[in-house]
Amino acid sequence: MVVVVLLVGAALLFWISRPVMPLLVIAAMVSYLLNPIVDTFERLRIPRSLSTIVLYLFLLITIILTPILVVPVLIKQLGELFIDVPTVTLEFLRFLQGSVASLPPAVEILGFQFDISGPVLQLQSTVSGQAAVSIFPSAAQILDYFNRLLITTTNVVGNTALIGINVVGGLFSVLLSLLFLFFLSLYMTKDAPRIRAYVEGIFPVSYQSEAALLLQELGRIWQSFFRGQIILSITVGVVTYLALSFLNMPGALILAILAGALELVPNIGPILAMIPAVIVALIQGSDTLAISNFNFGLLTVGVYFVIQQLENQLLVPRIIGTSVNLHPIVVLCGVVVGASVGGILGAMLAAPTIASARVIVRYIYAKLLDQLPTYPLVEAAQRRKRTSFYRRVIRARPAPAEETADDENTPSEVLARRSSELGQTTAG
Repeated sequence: MVVVVLLVGAALLFWISRPVMPLLVIAAMVSYLLNPIVDTFERLRIPRSLSTIVLYLFLLITIILTPILVVPVLIKQLGELFIDVPTVTLEFLRFLQGSVASLPPAVEILGFQFDISGPVLQLQSTVSGQAAVSIFPSAAQILDYFNRLLITTTNVVGNTALIGINVVGGLFSVLLSLLFLFFLSLYMTKDAPRIRAYVEGIFPVSYQSEAALLLQELGRIWQSFFRGQIILSITVGVVTYLALSFLNMPGALILAILAGALELVPNIGPILAMIPAVIVALIQGSDTLAISNFNFGLLTVGVYFVIQQLENQLLVPRIIGTSVNLHPIVVLCGVVVGASVGGILGAMLAAPTIASARVIVRYIYAKLLDQLPTYPLVEAAQRRKRTSFYRRVIRARPAPAEETADDENTPSEVLARRSSELGQTTAG
């Protein structure tokens, strides 16, 4: 009954806290990433409050200076990605018309002839006629668009005050959310030991040792995931930038930043990062390689495929290890469900959430069957800490003559002699 009441209360609290739950999760993630640094300073006899404040001030300065230094470079990269839409559309239309015009009137499959002249002629007439005209708007359509634009502009000008109030309110709300996120994460980092002790103290005394091990196991999962994802994102971004720069890909820096950012989405992220690079390669091509745009697009696909395979075979086993050891089907289903529930944040945290749920279910299953729960990650970490050891050799001291004499006599003789010595000492 107590467990049911606690679960209902936790569900109700979660439902009430839905508006601030994303900010709370992001603050917890930032605090969890910075907590090891503060723990290191604390072991060096630096007060935890001082190290936390200095660290967050450095983080705030970095967040402010990063756009100032990076935005000009990104604007230059965006200039390289300029696409002449009418020219590209016309070239694509010509390519489509040429491909459709070269279609045969019949095809042969397993020795049988199939007449497809009717559909081919209809497709050719459609592509060469209506499709070619419908891509570019007519004069009447342009006037209609212009009339709608005037009406929209008039409405916007008439509601300028309302729009200004909404914009100011939105900016104030964003600023307030960022301040709330900053200070919430700061207090979480500063009071992390108290929060950990409070969570462990919630469990009954007889279960606190197991609860501590269970929390350590869950902490290993999230620590490995966050640390691994940061290292993988930086590594994949740098390697992608070097590879695309070698191929003289326009906007290599933007595409590399996109590849590193989408690395946070398991399995699907690298594929999503490859799509804009392939589109740029097909449209703009390469200025250094004497190949067609189509071949350059295939080359780009090959580069992304090689990077992903090197990541999966070399980096992921050594960086993330077996902490989030889930089948790709489970990860894909988790990403879809997480995206539908929590958006981008839910898709990013799907894999460690499923891994944590697996650990909790294993613990409950072991307790129901009266078995001893296992904690593989904690045990592996303890084995790694035992890399150095020393051997202590205990040598026996030479026994005194009196004890040697005792060893040669029987126990009764020794007891009688020591009793007589004790009696003489007492009499004296």
